[in-house]
Parts: sequence; C-alpha cells; structure tokens
Amino acid sequence: MSRWVVLCCISLCCFLSYSQVDQTWRYYYPEFKDRASNNLYFRLENNNFVKNNEYFGDYIEGYTFMGYTAQPSFVYYAGSRLRLKAGVHIIQLSGMDELTEVIPTFSIHTRLTDKLDLIMGGLKGDVHHRLIEPLFNPENQYNRPIENGFQFIYTSDKLWWDSWVDWEQFIYLGDTKPEKFTAGMSTEYRFTNTTSNFHISIPGQMIATHVGGQISNYSERMQTLANLATGVKLNYKIGDGFIKNVGLATYVATYHDLTGNSGWSFRSGRAIYPVAQVDYKYGTFMTGYWNAHNFLAPKGSSLFQSTSNYKPGYYTENRTLLNSKLSFAKTFMKQIKFSVMLETYFDIPAKQFEYAYGFNLLFTPNFYISKISFD
Repeated sequence: MSRWVVLCCISLCCFLSYSQVDQTWRYYYPEFKDRASNNLYFRLENNNFVKNNEYFGDYIEGYTFMGYTAQPSFVYYAGSRLRLKAGVHIIQLSGMDELTEVIPTFSIHTRLTDKLDLIMGGLKGDVHHRLIEPLFNPENQYNRPIENGFQFIYTSDKLWWDSWVDWEQFIYLGDTKPEKFTAGMSTEYRFTNTTSNFHISIPGQMIATHVGGQISNYSERMQTLANLATGVKLNYKIGDGFIKNVGLATYVATYHDLTGNSGWSFRSGRAIYPVAQVDYKYGTFMTGYWNAHNFLAPKGSSLFQSTSNYKPGYYTENRTLLNSKLSFAKTFMKQIKFSVMLETYFDIPAKQFEYAYGFNLLFTPNFYISKISFD
C-alpha cells in the first residue's frame, strides 16, 4: 500500500490539458450549426486510413487496418433547436472483395437549452467522449464506428458533461444471445476563467459494460464491469508561435467487477497515469507512465490491461508501461484534413518495445440543398 501512496504523492504534483492526443477533429459527428433553421444539406464524411500496429508482447498481437469509410447523409434543421441526420455508414477494408460493413445511421439532435443537448440514435461518440486510452480505445472507431442510444451533453464556461448509453445488442424473449450495452459519463470542471492562459480542472470518467438480460435464454451468467477515473489537469497557453500549449496531468483509475462473473480471480483493480503534453504548431507530443494493479477495462486499449486478449488465462498482477504519441496534422480548404500519428509503448518489466503508426486523409464536404419550411 505504501508504494501506491508514494506514487500518488509524486503524481499529484503533475497536471495536463489532455491525457492523450486530441483526435476529435477527424471523427464524424458534425457540430450543430447556428442560424441554419429550415436548411437541408447533403453531407459526405470520408475517412481514408492506414493503421499498422507492431505489437509483439503477451497482451495483444500486431495487426493492420487499411481502407476507407464513407458516410453520405442528409441533414435537416427543423427550426433553430432540432436537427435530423439520416444516411448510411460504409466500411471497406483493403483486401476484401465485398464491402466490410454497411450500417444505416439516423440521429435526432435537439438543443434543450443553450447549454444542454440531447442526442438520440447515432451518438457523438468515440473520442468525442474524451476518455483516456486505458478506458476507451480510439481504435473503437474501426471496431464499432457507430454508437446508438441516447446522450446528454452539457457545456458551459466552467463545466462540460457527457453522459450516454450505447445499446449494442437488443434481445427478444427467449433469445439465446445476451443483451449488451455500454453506459458512460465523462465530465470536466474548470476552476479558471476562459480568458486566462492558465487552466486547472478536475475530470471525472465512468464507463460500464453489461452483458445479460432477464428475458434471454443465454446460458452464461450476467456480467457487469465498470471503470472509474479522476485526476487533476493543468494547462498553460504559451501563445501563437511554434509551441502553443504545455501541460501535465495525473489520472487515478479503478476497475470493478460488479457481478463477480468476469472469469478472473480478482474483482477490483487500480492504476495511476501521470502524463505530459506539448501542443505545437502542427500537432501534439505526449508521454505517459502507466502503473496498474489488477486492471481491466473492456473498452480500453489492450496494451494497458492486466490480462491478454489472445492468450487464454494469461494474467500479470502488476503492469508498468511507458507510452508516447507524436501527431502531425494539416488542414486543406477546411474540408480536407491529413494527419500522421506515431505511437510507442514500452513494457518495463518485460523489456518489450512496441509501436504503431498510421495516417488519415479525411474529406468532409457539406452541400447546401434548399430551405424547407417546417410547420
């Protein structure tokens, strides 16, 4: 226990603007337009990607994503506070003769107040939740590109709040498959004014996965796993030169098996995650130190877990990992964006070095069609 007290004391001397590289700009959910009442648009969201993961350790095997996604959709603003978006999401991985996946999409986004939004159907998900990588893997964009359910987002000068339910698998009475859903909450309270160059804030994060269902004949027992995280974040804006922002942060994360049916002997775990970050003119550099004991996060990156995702029964009680990311991003004509990312991971006890790299070319044109009155 003394080791954890020392680590907490050391890490709480550090703080940061983000705990990982911000990637929200290249993901799909469009911002709600002001002064667009009764406007009908056609929108195309196209992401061309390469992601090569050179992983050699015991927790996850290396693999490569290469291909594109396309989401053509119609967007209609029914007044100043309601937006409808309907389309289809297409995924094509290179090397496959047929389309990998075709997913219909629909969302209704309403401004309940000037600060509170409700989204139903396709959510503003993935990295928009602002969860740390050990709790929520950015690659979920490829594995589960569309989150469906409902979501509340609150935004003010001091407080940002995102709470949602992503319903992943529906069941009927007597089904032999389980009900599956993920519930989450992500929030951040900032103590300083928006006009200040120095910001200090407290984040809070929760994500829980559930597998079960009372009306299902699924043979396995119900399982509910939860992760919590909080910490302290500090950011200092330097200016508009080559180096724009610097910061430090510390997160403390926990794992909880609420039903005791995870299949592992431990029902709880913990981790501490101090990080440092520099935002420069073309991107971000970050580095972090992950120290965990009996930690599991079903939605998180497998590199941070205490168990292997491909070796049955493989488990390490304590994990210590150094990770870093370097990004470069360039925007052309607002609708065309190019980015490169280099990631490294070093498992200290195993002396195992792993890395990943990738690039994306994003095309997101938005075409005005007509103004249609809504009565």
